[in-house]
Amino acid sequence: MPFHNPVRLAEDIAVVDVISGGRFEFGVGVGFKLEEFESFGVPFKERGARTNESLEIMRRVLAGERVTLQSAFFDFKNVKVTPEPIQKPHPHIWLGGFTQAALRRAVRYGDGFTVPEANRDVYDRYIAELRKQHRSTENIRFASGFQWLIVSNDPDKTFNEAADHILYQANNYTEWLSKAGLSPLTAYLRDREQLRHSGLLKVVEPEMAITMIREFVRNVPVTHYYAWTLPPGLPPRWAQAHLELFASKVIPAFR
Repeated sequence: MPFHNPVRLAEDIAVVDVISGGRFEFGVGVGFKLEEFESFGVPFKERGARTNESLEIMRRVLAGERVTLQSAFFDFKNVKVTPEPIQKPHPHIWLGGFTQAALRRAVRYGDGFTVPEANRDVYDRYIAELRKQHRSTENIRFASGFQWLIVSNDPDKTFNEAADHILYQANNYTEWLSKAGLSPLTAYLRDREQLRHSGLLKVVEPEMAITMIREFVRNVPVTHYYAWTLPPGLPPRWAQAHLELFASKVIPAFR
């Protein structure tokens, strides 16, 4: 979010919401990769404040309000976004993150919170913060899931095809987060064997996937489940068979 003009982004959101017939959902993160902040000329230490102010502005203009505002980050005069989005007062805004500050931001500015590999403690803290801020806990939107859960009829073969790509991704994230002074999601993974023991990449047959997801949602009552499905560097067609297997064999168990 810190790299964007909130009014321009709100206008884009409204247009896509109209084009999609009111089906657009907007996801927000504050960012963490130092090189990106350097490229955009945005001080890393401003990311939280910029995001908060941007979200406040976007919620107002998407709800049809005319906004005049001058701050350290923005200077808008009598701004109104047209066309207005179909969804009222605005499309759902999801916020993601791993910190308590991210959780508070989701409660204050969002309509949902998303945390990969969430545990029950995170969920309970989100509910507690909603109540503390006098926000409704009815019809909450809480999204989570396994970072990597790939369904396959031949798990060993699929694991070996994906492993080096997941290692590349995981170790890059570890480096980026560490450089930013944030806690890495995983320790550095040396090789495929260490990846397998880490449990980060889960490649299982459909029945096992059903069991794992059921256990996950029994502990964390998510409203939206997700996982990454296409390892970086592999073509989209690689994931097609796994997605079709998930759709035909796993999803029906949860309907």
